[in-house]
Amino acid sequence: MTVRISVRKIAGFAIAGLLLAACSQQPKDVESVAPSVVPGSAEDFEANVANTVYFGFDRQDLTSEAAEILSRVKDWLSTYTNRTIVVEGHADKRGTKEYNLALGSRRAESVKKFLVSNGIDESRLKTVSFGKEALADLGDDEMAHARNRRAHLVVAE
Repeated sequence: MTVRISVRKIAGFAIAGLLLAACSQQPKDVESVAPSVVPGSAEDFEANVANTVYFGFDRQDLTSEAAEILSRVKDWLSTYTNRTIVVEGHADKRGTKEYNLALGSRRAESVKKFLVSNGIDESRLKTVSFGKEALADLGDDEMAHARNRRAHLVVAE
C-alpha cells in the first residue's frame, strides 16, 4: 500500500498545528509584559528622559549633545509642572576634594542655568555637588574619568 501525501496537505497540517498551538497558550496579562509607569513619576523620568549630561575635562560648559538632552528635560518639566529636579554635579577622581566640589557645583549650575533660560522656574531646580565623592565608574582610564564628569538629574520626591 502506497500512501501519497501532497506538499499542500503537509503544509495544511503544519499551519493547523501552529494555529492550535498558538490558541492553546494563555493570554498574557498586559501589565506583566510591560509594567506600567505612572506619567510624571521619577520612574517615568528615568525611563523616558535621558537624565545625565557629560562634560569635558575641567569644563562646565554644555555640549550640543547636553543641550539636546536638557531640552528633553525641559519638555518633561513643562508637562509635569508639579515636579522638581535635583541637579547633581560630579567630577572625576583627579584633583583635590575642594576643587572637584567647586567644579561639580559649576556643572550643576550650568545645567540649572540652561533650564531656567528655557522657561523652567528656578524654584523647581535644586543643585548639589558631590565632586569626586560619588563616582559612577571607579576605573582609572580616560573612559572612566569621562563617565564621572557629569551632571545627573533626579526627580525630587
